[in-house]
Amino acid sequence: MIVRVKCVLLNSKMNDSVFNYLKVLRHAQWQSPEQFRFTNDNVLQWLTEQGSLSHKLAAHCEHFAVEVVRNEASTPQCMSLEEVELLDHEACWLREVVLSGDEVPWVIGRTLMSLEAIDRSQYDISQQGTIPIGVTLFSSSDTTRDALQVAVIATPQGDLFARRSRLWVSGHPILVAELFLPDSPVYNMESQ
Repeated sequence: MIVRVKCVLLNSKMNDSVFNYLKVLRHAQWQSPEQFRFTNDNVLQWLTEQGSLSHKLAAHCEHFAVEVVRNEASTPQCMSLEEVELLDHEACWLREVVLSGDEVPWVIGRTLMSLEAIDRSQYDISQQGTIPIGVTLFSSSDTTRDALQVAVIATPQGDLFARRSRLWVSGHPILVAELFLPDSPVYNMESQ
């Protein structure tokens, strides 16, 4: 599958929304999938997807795009206690993005990778640019996912679904959290 990527410029209203969404994402009350009440099979499939979310999203649009919102070093003091524990208390690189299908924002993503892991692995998320993380990480045959958690987050636009998991690539952990925005395919009633 070919994923077409283009850079999207967000208007200032969307930028404000992005930062508000990122704020609520950082304070999600995460649950294991076994504890979570999925509203339908479509939500279950999207939130428990084990492969690349980027590939799954790209299959639902003509043009898939990544807008990088933040791409910078982050100390453990700027992370939640759970994030710090999942990444072994190390300083990390933080990457926050908006994933859009046909110019409609679908997902806010937050990725953390330890600086030590960046130095020791073939993947450097600081240089990822507008290429989706999932496209890069799932090109490796040894990528696995664990610590999957899901949440419902109350926002002014209504309740939104989110998920967080740790990806392992060549023995290095990468923590990824995704908030599904109101126009995301996760809210379609049909199973995809």
